[in-house]
Amino acid sequence: MIQNRIRKKQIDYTWPGFVDALSSLLMVIIFVLMIFVISQFFISQKMSGQDEALLKLKNNLNELSNLLSLERETTTELTEQLSVLETKIGVIKNEINKEKEISKQYQEELRGTKNIIALNENEINKLKIALDEKIRDINQLRNNISDLDNQVSQKNLEILNKEKILKANKEEVNQLIATTLNLKKKLTQLQTLLSAYKAKDKKENVKTLNLGKDVNSALARRVEELEKFKSDFFGRVRELIKGREEIRVVGDRFVFQSEVLFSLGSDELGVEGQLEMQKLATTLMEIEKSLPTDIDWILQIEGHTDNLPVKKGQTFKDNWELSTKRALSVLRFLIKQGIKPNRLSASGYGSFQPIDKENTKIARMKNRRIEMKITQNIKLK
Repeated sequence: MIQNRIRKKQIDYTWPGFVDALSSLLMVIIFVLMIFVISQFFISQKMSGQDEALLKLKNNLNELSNLLSLERETTTELTEQLSVLETKIGVIKNEINKEKEISKQYQEELRGTKNIIALNENEINKLKIALDEKIRDINQLRNNISDLDNQVSQKNLEILNKEKILKANKEEVNQLIATTLNLKKKLTQLQTLLSAYKAKDKKENVKTLNLGKDVNSALARRVEELEKFKSDFFGRVRELIKGREEIRVVGDRFVFQSEVLFSLGSDELGVEGQLEMQKLATTLMEIEKSLPTDIDWILQIEGHTDNLPVKKGQTFKDNWELSTKRALSVLRFLIKQGIKPNRLSASGYGSFQPIDKENTKIARMKNRRIEMKITQNIKLK
Protein backbone atom coordinates (compact mmCIF):
# COMPACT_ATOMS: atom_id res chain seq x y z
CA MET A 1 0.00 0.00 0.00
CA ILE A 2 2.69 2.19 1.00
CA GLN A 3 4.56 1.32 -2.16
CA ASN A 4 1.38 1.87 -4.16
CA ARG A 5 0.96 5.21 -2.49
CA ILE A 6 4.60 5.99 -3.22
CA ARG A 7 4.14 4.99 -6.83
CA LYS A 8 0.91 6.93 -6.98
CA LYS A 9 2.68 9.97 -5.66
CA GLN A 10 5.50 9.46 -8.17
CA ILE A 11 2.92 9.23 -10.96
CA ASP A 12 1.22 12.37 -9.73
CA TYR A 13 4.46 14.18 -9.77
CA THR A 14 5.61 12.85 -13.19
CA TRP A 15 2.38 13.40 -15.24
CA PRO A 16 2.27 17.15 -15.32
CA GLY A 17 5.87 17.38 -16.54
CA PHE A 18 5.13 14.85 -19.24
CA VAL A 19 2.04 16.73 -20.27
CA ASP A 20 4.04 19.94 -20.42
CA ALA A 21 6.74 18.28 -22.48
CA LEU A 22 4.15 16.73 -24.73
CA SER A 23 2.32 20.02 -25.23
CA SER A 24 5.60 21.77 -25.98
CA LEU A 25 6.49 19.05 -28.46
CA LEU A 26 3.02 19.37 -30.01
CA MET A 27 3.40 23.07 -30.33
CA VAL A 28 6.81 22.63 -31.98
CA ILE A 29 5.34 20.09 -34.37
CA ILE A 30 2.44 22.41 -35.17
CA PHE A 31 4.93 25.23 -35.74
CA VAL A 32 7.03 23.03 -37.96
CA LEU A 33 3.93 21.97 -39.87
CA MET A 34 2.88 25.54 -40.26
CA ILE A 35 6.32 26.41 -41.55
CA PHE A 36 6.19 23.42 -43.88
CA VAL A 37 2.73 24.40 -45.11
CA ILE A 38 3.86 27.97 -45.65
CA SER A 39 7.04 26.82 -47.37
CA GLN A 40 5.00 24.46 -49.53
CA PHE A 41 2.73 27.36 -50.44
CA PHE A 42 5.65 29.55 -51.39
CA ILE A 43 7.34 26.67 -53.22
CA SER A 44 4.14 25.92 -55.11
CA GLN A 45 3.83 29.60 -55.98
CA LYS A 46 7.42 29.66 -57.08
CA MET A 47 7.01 26.48 -59.10
CA SER A 48 3.96 27.88 -60.80
CA GLY A 49 5.97 31.08 -61.67
CA GLN A 50 8.78 28.87 -63.02
CA ASP A 51 6.28 26.96 -65.15
CA GLU A 52 5.07 30.22 -66.65
CA ALA A 53 8.67 31.25 -67.26
CA LEU A 54 9.37 27.88 -68.87
CA LEU A 55 6.34 28.39 -71.11
CA LYS A 56 7.64 31.81 -72.08
CA LEU A 57 11.08 30.30 -72.72
CA LYS A 58 9.52 27.62 -74.88
CA ASN A 59 7.62 30.23 -76.81
CA ASN A 60 10.80 32.28 -77.21
CA LEU A 61 12.67 29.18 -78.32
CA ASN A 62 10.00 28.49 -80.88
CA GLU A 63 10.21 32.06 -82.13
CA LEU A 64 14.00 31.84 -82.20
CA SER A 65 13.83 28.60 -84.14
CA ASN A 66 11.48 30.24 -86.62
CA LEU A 67 13.80 33.24 -86.86
CA LEU A 68 16.77 30.90 -87.19
CA SER A 69 15.10 29.11 -90.07
CA LEU A 70 14.38 32.48 -91.68
CA GLU A 71 17.96 33.54 -91.07
CA ARG A 72 19.18 30.33 -92.61
CA GLU A 73 17.08 31.01 -95.68
CA THR A 74 18.33 34.61 -95.72
CA THR A 75 21.90 33.37 -95.25
CA THR A 76 21.42 31.04 -98.20
CA GLU A 77 20.15 33.91 -100.33
CA LEU A 78 22.94 36.15 -99.09
CA THR A 79 25.46 33.44 -99.85
CA GLU A 80 24.12 33.21 -103.37
CA GLN A 81 24.15 37.02 -103.69
CA LEU A 82 27.66 37.07 -102.20
CA SER A 83 28.85 34.64 -104.83
CA VAL A 84 27.25 36.85 -107.50
CA LEU A 85 28.86 39.92 -105.93
CA GLU A 86 32.23 38.18 -105.78
CA THR A 87 31.88 37.46 -109.49
CA LYS A 88 30.97 41.10 -110.15
CA ILE A 89 33.83 42.25 -107.90
CA GLY A 90 36.20 40.12 -109.95
CA VAL A 91 34.90 41.72 -113.12
CA ILE A 92 35.14 45.20 -111.54
CA LYS A 93 38.71 44.47 -110.37
CA ASN A 94 39.62 43.53 -113.92
CA GLU A 95 37.99 46.71 -115.18
CA ILE A 96 39.78 48.71 -112.46
CA ASN A 97 43.08 47.20 -113.48
CA LYS A 98 42.34 48.14 -117.07
CA GLU A 99 41.36 51.65 -115.92
CA LYS A 100 44.59 51.88 -113.94
CA GLU A 101 46.56 50.99 -117.02
CA ILE A 102 44.61 53.57 -119.05
CA SER A 103 45.08 56.07 -116.18
CA LYS A 104 48.83 55.43 -116.26
CA GLN A 105 48.81 56.11 -119.98
CA TYR A 106 46.79 59.26 -119.40
CA GLN A 107 49.16 60.34 -116.62
CA GLU A 108 52.10 59.88 -118.91
CA GLU A 109 50.29 61.84 -121.59
CA LEU A 110 49.35 64.45 -118.95
CA ARG A 111 52.98 64.76 -117.88
CA GLY A 112 53.93 65.28 -121.49
CA THR A 113 51.14 67.86 -121.87
CA LYS A 114 52.25 69.60 -118.66
CA ASN A 115 55.78 69.80 -119.97
CA ILE A 116 54.45 71.27 -123.22
CA ILE A 117 52.25 73.71 -121.21
CA ALA A 118 55.25 74.70 -119.08
CA LEU A 119 57.24 75.38 -122.24
CA ASN A 120 54.29 77.33 -123.67
CA GLU A 121 53.96 79.29 -120.41
CA ASN A 122 57.61 80.23 -120.62
CA GLU A 123 57.06 81.35 -124.18
CA ILE A 124 53.91 83.23 -123.12
CA ASN A 125 55.80 84.95 -120.29
CA LYS A 126 58.49 85.97 -122.74
CA LEU A 127 55.82 87.24 -125.12
CA LYS A 128 54.14 89.11 -122.24
CA ILE A 129 57.43 90.77 -121.32
CA ALA A 130 57.98 91.69 -124.96
CA LEU A 131 54.37 92.94 -125.20
CA ASP A 132 54.78 95.07 -122.05
CA GLU A 133 57.90 96.58 -123.55
CA LYS A 134 56.01 97.26 -126.78
CA ILE A 135 53.14 98.82 -124.81
CA ARG A 136 55.61 101.02 -122.93
CA ASP A 137 57.20 102.01 -126.21
CA ILE A 138 53.74 102.73 -127.68
CA ASN A 139 52.78 104.81 -124.61
CA GLN A 140 56.07 106.66 -124.90
CA LEU A 141 55.39 107.26 -128.57
CA ARG A 142 51.86 108.43 -127.72
CA ASN A 143 53.25 110.82 -125.12
CA ASN A 144 55.78 112.05 -127.65
CA ILE A 145 53.01 112.44 -130.23
CA SER A 146 50.88 114.28 -127.65
CA ASP A 147 53.81 116.57 -126.85
CA LEU A 148 54.36 117.13 -130.55
CA ASP A 149 50.64 117.85 -130.99
CA ASN A 150 50.81 120.35 -128.15
CA GLN A 151 53.89 121.92 -129.70
CA VAL A 152 52.17 122.00 -133.09
CA SER A 153 49.06 123.56 -131.50
CA GLN A 154 51.30 126.08 -129.74
CA LYS A 155 53.07 126.84 -132.98
CA ASN A 156 49.74 127.12 -134.80
CA LEU A 157 48.51 129.55 -132.14
CA GLU A 158 51.73 131.51 -132.47
CA ILE A 159 51.31 131.50 -136.25
CA LEU A 160 47.71 132.65 -135.90
CA ASN A 161 48.82 135.36 -133.50
CA LYS A 162 51.56 136.44 -135.88
CA GLU A 163 49.11 136.33 -138.78
CA LYS A 164 46.71 138.52 -136.80
CA ILE A 165 49.55 140.87 -135.94
CA LEU A 166 50.66 140.91 -139.58
CA LYS A 167 47.07 141.50 -140.65
CA ALA A 168 46.77 144.36 -138.16
CA ASN A 169 50.10 145.73 -139.35
CA LYS A 170 48.95 145.42 -142.95
CA GLU A 171 45.76 147.24 -142.09
CA GLU A 172 47.75 149.96 -140.34
CA VAL A 173 50.12 150.13 -143.32
CA ASN A 174 47.14 150.35 -145.70
CA GLN A 175 45.64 153.05 -143.50
CA LEU A 176 48.95 154.89 -143.47
CA ILE A 177 49.26 154.49 -147.25
CA ALA A 178 45.71 155.77 -147.70
CA THR A 179 46.40 158.67 -145.33
CA THR A 180 49.64 159.39 -147.14
CA LEU A 181 47.82 159.37 -150.49
CA ASN A 182 45.18 161.66 -149.05
CA LEU A 183 47.87 163.98 -147.74
CA LYS A 184 49.62 163.85 -151.10
CA LYS A 185 46.35 164.84 -152.78
CA LYS A 186 45.95 167.71 -150.34
CA LEU A 187 49.60 168.71 -150.86
CA THR A 188 49.06 168.55 -154.61
CA GLN A 189 46.04 170.78 -154.26
CA LEU A 190 48.03 173.15 -152.05
CA GLN A 191 50.90 173.16 -154.50
CA THR A 192 48.46 173.96 -157.30
CA LEU A 193 47.07 176.82 -155.29
CA LEU A 194 50.58 178.01 -154.40
CA SER A 195 51.69 177.91 -158.04
CA ALA A 196 48.61 179.95 -158.92
CA TYR A 197 49.49 182.50 -156.28
CA LYS A 198 53.13 182.72 -157.41
CA ALA A 199 51.98 184.86 -160.31
CA LYS A 200 50.83 187.48 -157.86
CA ASP A 201 52.94 189.91 -156.09
CA LYS A 202 55.36 189.33 -153.24
CA LYS A 203 52.85 190.32 -150.62
CA GLU A 204 50.55 187.61 -151.74
CA ASN A 205 53.48 185.19 -151.75
CA VAL A 206 54.21 186.11 -148.15
CA LYS A 207 50.61 185.51 -147.26
CA THR A 208 50.78 182.09 -148.95
CA LEU A 209 53.82 181.12 -146.93
CA ASN A 210 52.05 182.22 -143.80
CA LEU A 211 49.05 180.13 -144.85
CA GLY A 212 51.28 177.01 -145.02
CA LYS A 213 52.58 177.80 -141.58
CA ASP A 214 49.00 178.17 -140.33
CA VAL A 215 48.08 174.74 -141.73
CA ASN A 216 51.05 173.14 -139.96
CA SER A 217 50.17 175.01 -136.77
CA ALA A 218 46.57 173.79 -136.98
CA LEU A 219 47.72 170.22 -137.38
CA ALA A 220 50.11 170.58 -134.46
CA ARG A 221 47.32 172.04 -132.33
CA ARG A 222 45.10 169.02 -133.08
CA VAL A 223 47.84 166.65 -132.00
CA GLU A 224 48.51 168.76 -128.95
CA GLU A 225 44.82 168.79 -128.02
CA LEU A 226 44.62 165.00 -128.37
CA GLU A 227 47.71 164.58 -126.19
CA LYS A 228 46.22 166.98 -123.66
CA PHE A 229 43.00 164.97 -123.71
CA LYS A 230 44.99 161.79 -123.10
CA SER A 231 47.02 163.50 -120.38
CA ASP A 232 43.89 164.79 -118.60
CA PHE A 233 42.24 161.43 -118.92
CA PHE A 234 45.24 159.53 -117.55
CA GLY A 235 45.66 162.11 -114.81
CA ARG A 236 42.11 161.66 -113.60
CA VAL A 237 42.39 157.88 -113.87
CA ARG A 238 45.56 158.02 -111.76
CA GLU A 239 43.60 159.88 -109.11
CA LEU A 240 40.88 157.22 -109.22
CA ILE A 241 43.29 154.30 -108.88
CA LYS A 242 45.68 155.94 -106.42
CA GLY A 243 46.96 153.34 -103.90
CA ARG A 244 45.59 150.33 -105.82
CA GLU A 245 48.26 147.92 -107.03
CA GLU A 246 45.83 145.84 -109.10
CA ILE A 247 45.08 148.86 -111.36
CA ARG A 248 48.05 150.77 -112.76
CA VAL A 249 49.12 153.10 -115.59
CA VAL A 250 51.89 151.78 -117.82
CA GLY A 251 53.18 154.22 -120.46
CA ASP A 252 50.32 155.38 -122.69
CA ARG A 253 47.84 152.80 -121.36
CA PHE A 254 46.31 151.73 -118.08
CA VAL A 255 46.01 148.12 -116.92
CA PHE A 256 43.28 146.40 -114.92
CA GLN A 257 44.09 142.98 -113.43
CA SER A 258 41.43 140.46 -114.51
CA GLU A 259 40.69 139.56 -110.88
CA VAL A 260 39.37 143.11 -110.36
CA LEU A 261 36.88 142.86 -113.22
CA PHE A 262 36.09 139.15 -113.61
CA SER A 263 35.83 136.03 -111.49
CA LEU A 264 38.11 133.11 -112.38
CA GLY A 265 37.26 131.57 -115.78
CA SER A 266 34.37 134.02 -116.42
CA ASP A 267 33.79 136.65 -119.10
CA GLU A 268 31.04 138.54 -117.23
CA LEU A 269 31.91 141.70 -115.33
CA GLY A 270 31.58 141.30 -111.58
CA VAL A 271 30.14 143.88 -109.20
CA GLU A 272 33.53 145.43 -108.43
CA GLY A 273 34.41 145.46 -112.14
CA GLN A 274 31.16 147.27 -113.01
CA LEU A 275 31.89 149.92 -110.39
CA GLU A 276 35.38 150.47 -111.82
CA MET A 277 34.04 150.71 -115.37
CA GLN A 278 31.32 153.18 -114.24
CA LYS A 279 34.03 155.45 -112.78
CA LEU A 280 36.07 155.11 -115.97
CA ALA A 281 33.09 155.90 -118.23
CA THR A 282 32.10 158.93 -116.13
CA THR A 283 35.67 160.31 -116.28
CA LEU A 284 35.93 159.67 -120.02
CA MET A 285 32.62 161.40 -120.81
CA GLU A 286 33.46 164.44 -118.63
CA ILE A 287 36.81 164.94 -120.37
CA GLU A 288 35.25 164.41 -123.81
CA LYS A 289 32.98 167.45 -123.23
CA SER A 290 36.00 169.75 -123.20
CA LEU A 291 37.53 168.16 -126.31
CA PRO A 292 36.92 169.64 -129.79
CA THR A 293 34.42 167.60 -131.73
CA ASP A 294 36.65 167.30 -134.80
CA ILE A 295 39.32 165.23 -132.96
CA ASP A 296 38.67 161.60 -133.88
CA TRP A 297 39.81 159.51 -130.91
CA ILE A 298 39.15 155.86 -129.99
CA LEU A 299 39.57 153.79 -126.81
CA GLN A 300 41.22 150.44 -127.56
CA ILE A 301 40.28 147.62 -125.13
CA GLU A 302 42.62 144.62 -125.15
CA GLY A 303 42.08 141.31 -123.34
CA HIS A 304 45.01 139.16 -122.15
CA THR A 305 45.18 135.80 -120.30
CA ASP A 306 47.85 133.65 -118.66
CA ASN A 307 49.43 130.62 -120.37
CA LEU A 308 47.34 128.00 -118.56
CA PRO A 309 44.94 126.13 -120.87
CA VAL A 310 41.19 126.55 -120.51
CA LYS A 311 39.72 123.99 -118.10
CA LYS A 312 37.36 121.27 -119.30
CA GLY A 313 33.68 122.05 -118.91
CA GLN A 314 34.03 125.78 -119.67
CA THR A 315 32.31 127.35 -122.66
CA PHE A 316 35.55 128.75 -124.13
CA LYS A 317 37.55 126.79 -126.67
CA ASP A 318 40.82 128.50 -125.77
CA ASN A 319 42.40 131.60 -124.23
CA TRP A 320 41.91 133.52 -127.48
CA GLU A 321 38.16 133.30 -127.11
CA LEU A 322 38.26 134.06 -123.36
CA SER A 323 40.41 137.19 -123.81
CA THR A 324 38.26 138.43 -126.70
CA LYS A 325 34.96 137.91 -124.84
CA ARG A 326 36.32 139.73 -121.77
CA ALA A 327 37.31 142.71 -123.93
CA LEU A 328 33.87 142.69 -125.57
CA SER A 329 32.19 142.50 -122.16
CA VAL A 330 34.02 145.68 -121.07
CA LEU A 331 33.17 147.36 -124.39
CA ARG A 332 29.45 146.57 -124.14
CA PHE A 333 29.30 147.77 -120.52
CA LEU A 334 30.93 151.09 -121.46
CA ILE A 335 28.37 151.50 -124.25
CA LYS A 336 25.58 151.00 -121.70
CA GLN A 337 27.18 153.73 -119.59
CA GLY A 338 26.90 156.22 -122.48
CA ILE A 339 30.19 155.88 -124.40
CA LYS A 340 29.55 156.02 -128.14
CA PRO A 341 30.24 152.70 -129.95
CA ASN A 342 32.35 154.46 -132.61
CA ARG A 343 34.75 155.53 -129.83
CA LEU A 344 35.48 151.95 -128.76
CA SER A 345 37.27 148.90 -130.14
CA ALA A 346 37.94 145.46 -128.58
CA SER A 347 40.43 142.72 -129.32
CA GLY A 348 41.82 139.60 -127.60
CA TYR A 349 45.46 138.49 -127.56
CA GLY A 350 45.19 135.30 -125.47
CA SER A 351 48.44 134.53 -123.66
CA PHE A 352 50.80 135.66 -126.44
CA GLN A 353 51.65 139.16 -125.20
CA PRO A 354 52.70 138.56 -121.56
CA ILE A 355 54.02 141.29 -119.30
CA ASP A 356 56.05 138.77 -117.28
CA LYS A 357 57.41 135.72 -119.15
CA GLU A 358 58.27 133.77 -115.97
CA ASN A 359 56.24 130.60 -115.42
CA THR A 360 55.19 131.50 -111.86
CA LYS A 361 51.93 132.21 -110.09
CA ILE A 362 52.75 135.91 -109.70
CA ALA A 363 53.74 136.20 -113.38
CA ARG A 364 50.52 134.52 -114.50
CA MET A 365 48.50 136.88 -112.29
CA LYS A 366 50.21 139.90 -113.91
CA ASN A 367 49.50 138.55 -117.39
CA ARG A 368 45.74 138.15 -116.72
CA ARG A 369 44.66 141.74 -117.49
CA ILE A 370 42.58 144.22 -119.47
CA GLU A 371 44.56 147.04 -121.10
CA MET A 372 43.07 150.31 -122.42
CA LYS A 373 44.67 152.88 -124.66
CA ILE A 374 43.47 156.10 -126.30
CA THR A 375 44.64 156.58 -129.90
CA GLN A 376 43.66 158.61 -132.94
CA ASN A 377 41.19 156.87 -135.21
CA ILE A 378 42.59 156.80 -138.77
CA LYS A 379 39.91 156.43 -141.43
CA LEU A 380 40.40 155.49 -145.03
CA LYS A 381 38.90 157.95 -147.54
